[in-house]
Amino acid sequence: MSTLEVCLVRHGQSVSNAAGVWQGQGDSPLSEIGRTQVDGLGQALAGERYDLVLSSDLSRAADTAKASGVEVEHDRAWREIHVGDWEGLTMEQVVERFPEQIEALKARQTFAIGGGESWPEVFQRADASLAALRSRMPDGGRAIVFTHGGIIAALLSGLLGVRDQFPWPLGRMRNTGRTTLRFSENQVELVSHNDDTHIPSDLRQKYEPRPDQVLVRMTSITGDSESDDTGTADFNSAIKSARKTSAGGAVSVSGTSQQIALVAQQTAGASVNEFRFVEPAQGRSTELLISESHQMLLDYGLPMMQI
Repeated sequence: MSTLEVCLVRHGQSVSNAAGVWQGQGDSPLSEIGRTQVDGLGQALAGERYDLVLSSDLSRAADTAKASGVEVEHDRAWREIHVGDWEGLTMEQVVERFPEQIEALKARQTFAIGGGESWPEVFQRADASLAALRSRMPDGGRAIVFTHGGIIAALLSGLLGVRDQFPWPLGRMRNTGRTTLRFSENQVELVSHNDDTHIPSDLRQKYEPRPDQVLVRMTSITGDSESDDTGTADFNSAIKSARKTSAGGAVSVSGTSQQIALVAQQTAGASVNEFRFVEPAQGRSTELLISESHQMLLDYGLPMMQI
């Protein structure tokens, strides 16, 4: 049985990202911080080998793809969602100028954002792009795609079967964050999500929980027969307590790889027969965001940062 591994990478921080404005298919270049992020990504990828390297043709993705150190194939199909007249505007300006679209967004209505693309159109484009990649590698192998947050979110929500839900259970992609998937027959496995540990600690995009949220940092440990029962009880109790309180701040817990994979599976609401979270290796970290209304995996299976 052949296995295809696909690594999805969001581009480094762009000038528009830094300014807090919508960019869509506008060709905003990498910022100074973005270039530093890409340098770190290049070091992380130095020992990796891929059979196929693809990238969006927009410069922020194409310049990030140079971190692969090999020849890159550029494809406009991997571009970000087209946001039309929203491009170059802050969210506050969008709310002021396009109130009817904001109301439609809140009501989960389908419309072309800023006159550009609708989410169903993006879903179709993203799915077609992934299908084309898979058709090129029928015997398996490794591929890496340098693309955009909206495209990665579209693909993951489709693979999980949660496009009709919001917010989606996997967190927003961080700049140069890597999500690694494995495809074999009819099953998809998620190895890691949103891995940006190659970035200097002070440049990583850390999530600050709101007062109605709790951030649970989970670290995988090796279980043993004598402590498994106690460890399971302690881990489950900590997660249950966090879900019950949702009172702000962050807590850290340790659990076995099986426990953490199970929490991820339950958070995503995915059938293990179709979409499976690979049990993280010992010492890997996962962040779970909990509020009264939803739960979200900000990342999954990341190597511990060296201090």
